[in-house]
Amino acid sequence: MACTFGGGVVVLVLALTAITVQDTTDDFKDQTPKHSYCFEDHDNIAETGVSEADKEVIVAYHNKVRREVKPVATDLTAVVWDENLAKLAQKWSQQCAVRHDKNRKLPAYGKSIGQNIAAGQPNWSKAMLSWFKESNFFKYGEDPKVYLGPGGWARISHYTIMVSNRTQRIGCGFTRCDDVRFGRFYVCNYAQGQLSFRYPYTKGPSRCSSCPDSCKNGLCDCGGLLCLNKGKLDINSCSCNCQKIYKGANCTELDCPTQDKWNCGTRLPPSYCTKYSNIPFDCPYMCGVCPPK
Repeated sequence: MACTFGGGVVVLVLALTAITVQDTTDDFKDQTPKHSYCFEDHDNIAETGVSEADKEVIVAYHNKVRREVKPVATDLTAVVWDENLAKLAQKWSQQCAVRHDKNRKLPAYGKSIGQNIAAGQPNWSKAMLSWFKESNFFKYGEDPKVYLGPGGWARISHYTIMVSNRTQRIGCGFTRCDDVRFGRFYVCNYAQGQLSFRYPYTKGPSRCSSCPDSCKNGLCDCGGLLCLNKGKLDINSCSCNCQKIYKGANCTELDCPTQDKWNCGTRLPPSYCTKYSNIPFDCPYMCGVCPPK
């Protein structure tokens, strides 16, 4: 089976730890029903969607928070709205449940996708404020389990993903279900997801000191450029340093070698293609990344 990608308030929040890509409809045709986009919606939805005005509010709020972080960040980029991330977030919000989807990958992006969830707040500003308030507990460079106790990361992770230097794009969804607890559900997906709760960004003497050529209004502004297929973004030149077998503005064009490495198929069996992230780059023919000659 497969699915396709179609076009006094009680408050609770959760958090976990994407150049433009074509519409990702085809990305989901081979996904199993375990993908979050394949789940059935809640059966009593009263309202859905994020208005254009709210999209602007969401992006502006995140960029304000990123611009004003303390200690000062040298390498935070301006985030932009991503409709593919938003479609996934919208679909998940229609579960009307306070839990994270465990499979929210966008195959075309090849990136981990981070996620923030809030429930019960009257509007987007209040929902995002609930995430930002965790900055009161955050201590840059320190282990949260030391200063907040076991599981302390959960008390700061909404905030740290908002200010992660790995994030260039954001997309969000909203659903109201009047017959369930909390009623209003807010979901934001981030590309890409965070890796560190201690060092979400690099601190330094001044904003944008890592990107003097691209700095705009206190943030490295690369227009939301997302380097795919494990490419690395140069935030100063706003260009992608692509991994071997890929090239192009955002590392989506194949640049196949003449052949796989000598040990592909012997010491490196096909089963490694999905087990180790480097194998598709070392053995692109064996792994089906490069077309057979």
